[in-house]
Amino acid sequence: MLILRLIFILCLSSLSACSLFSAKAEYIPDNEMLKNATVGEPYFYKIDILGGGVIGIIGMERNVGLVVPDDAGIFLRNCQLPAWRVKNMKPMDSNNYNCVEIYGTPTKPGIIKINISGGMYGNMFVPASEFSKDYILKINQP
Repeated sequence: MLILRLIFILCLSSLSACSLFSAKAEYIPDNEMLKNATVGEPYFYKIDILGGGVIGIIGMERNVGLVVPDDAGIFLRNCQLPAWRVKNMKPMDSNNYNCVEIYGTPTKPGIIKINISGGMYGNMFVPASEFSKDYILKINQP
């Protein structure tokens, strides 16, 4: 009976340990404030998402995140994979879902809030999970 209890406790603790290994997204850069932009000057910034494969739907446009206000001239898109990695891919998908580019030419000064969100694939040890990260972009008048 003691052996059965020990086996039960070990099984229960190993199942609960799976939640300890859940996928946690990390971001480069991790800080909340992005480098400042200037009205009328092109802006480009790249954010890498680490911690697992970000879910992407091949052949469909995926919403990378949200920019508020949406009329400030700043947009989001996934980075592109290098040509040598896409060459033999079937089906052909050149998006790097673990990378987001913030780009555009700001049209008015102020504060822009950017939210990047999505989901990460799970595996045998880690369940699938969602992530979300907020950034602030300050746009200066020239």
